[in-house]
Amino acid sequence: MKTDMPSMLTNALSGVQVGVDKARTASSEIAKLTTGSKSVQDTVRPLLALNEAERDVAVASKVISVENDTLGRFIDEKA
Repeated sequence: MKTDMPSMLTNALSGVQVGVDKARTASSEIAKLTTGSKSVQDTVRPLLALNEAERDVAVASKVISVENDTLGRFIDEKA
C-alpha cells in the first residue's frame, strides 16, 4: 500500500490547526458566559466543543507521530 507521506503530514497538521481553532472559539464562548446564562445548553455546548477540539488535536498528533516513526524507519532501512 502506497502512502503519500507529505500529504498525510499536511492533513495531520491541518487537523491540529482545526482543533486549535475550535478550542480558541470554544474557550472564547466560555469566557463570555456569565452566571446569568439563560440555559444549561449555553454552558454545555462550548464545553463539549472544547473537549472535541482536544480529541481532534490528540488524533492529529498521533498521526504525526506515526508518520514520523514510519519515516524514521524508512530512513534507517535505506541507510
